[in-house]
Amino acid sequence: MTCLTYFEPLETGHCTFWARMILSASVRDTRATRVRLVTGAAMAARLDDIVQRDGIDLTILTDAELAPLRQDALLARGHAQWATARDCLAETGGQLFLPFFDHAVFGAAVDRRPLRGQVSGIVFRPPNAHNLPATLRRRLDTARRWGTYLAARRPGVRKMFTLDELAPQVALSRATGLLHFLPDPSPDLSLLADLAPRPRADGRRSYLLFGSLGARKGIFATLEALAHLPTETCCRIALRFIGRALPQDRDAFSARLAQARADHPEIAIEWVDDFVDDYTLAQEVTDCDVVLAPYQNHVGSSGVMFWANAAGKPLIGQRTGLVGYQIARHDLGLAADTTDPRALARAMTTVGPRPRNSAFLQAHSPEAFNSTILDSLLLDPLPGAASAQGSLS
Repeated sequence: MTCLTYFEPLETGHCTFWARMILSASVRDTRATRVRLVTGAAMAARLDDIVQRDGIDLTILTDAELAPLRQDALLARGHAQWATARDCLAETGGQLFLPFFDHAVFGAAVDRRPLRGQVSGIVFRPPNAHNLPATLRRRLDTARRWGTYLAARRPGVRKMFTLDELAPQVALSRATGLLHFLPDPSPDLSLLADLAPRPRADGRRSYLLFGSLGARKGIFATLEALAHLPTETCCRIALRFIGRALPQDRDAFSARLAQARADHPEIAIEWVDDFVDDYTLAQEVTDCDVVLAPYQNHVGSSGVMFWANAAGKPLIGQRTGLVGYQIARHDLGLAADTTDPRALARAMTTVGPRPRNSAFLQAHSPEAFNSTILDSLLLDPLPGAASAQGSLS
């Protein structure tokens, strides 16, 4: 029985989705005697309904307190986040969960003082060299990361999770129990259950690229790939972008999109320049023929895979990193060198249907995600952690 503190200093990306899932599961878990949320005002407002409904203790950090937790200097940010986690535990003891642990792990490695409780979090970007060349720079970066994880491993750090299936299999991790696999949660795929595809009036085969649109997502490589498609293919396809472009890429994307439309008038190139809700996205994925995830050697996971697989749509994605591994391992589509427009074009013309992989979706359900975290944090303290675990009256 313990206090569980959910500490979220960030507010972009998946933060709200994950906080709602884990907090709701935590208050239903009888092993948690108290559930506490420590976050900024914006996140607190988004979560106000469950905070009120479930009686979650809320601590709102001021802008002045949040600033060092979000600063650009990564090491300084990590130290600040670790220091705030320490302060939170000094008040309550128990277990603290910091979702994005990549930077705070540096604070854990250098601050050796005991804690009144334990900290856990997710390492989103562990080394993953799947299908990547073993360059000297990559080897040095890998050694630095694993060295930091080893230095952070102590009673005050209960669990370092990772969404990467490969990292826990590394010999060092297996020998030391360093990183623990946490299945990336799929979105609410029940939204797809009763939807039927809406055929396009022009009868074209539709390729869909959605989410926050930026260079690393392969938006420019995708437009460049159009020049390498066979003429007979161009007349029969539609390329559809759904989402807002990142500020740093917006002007360039708008210009390149206009140029692509001028160069390839035979292709229907469409852009819904807006953040769409999950209901709209579910219908878009249902309607399309192929989902594109042409990341440019991204190292982490992607929710795009779950949407595509749940709708029974083939996915074209990078052949490297976790995304490349999961596409091949779970037969989710076609992995290609998405940094090469010619290779991406070949994939677009050769990708075939893929069946829905129900086992993959079930293994990555929100329930599996929540239970992995809560079972790890709320069971008895790990061996050797008794001196670090603060008492809670």
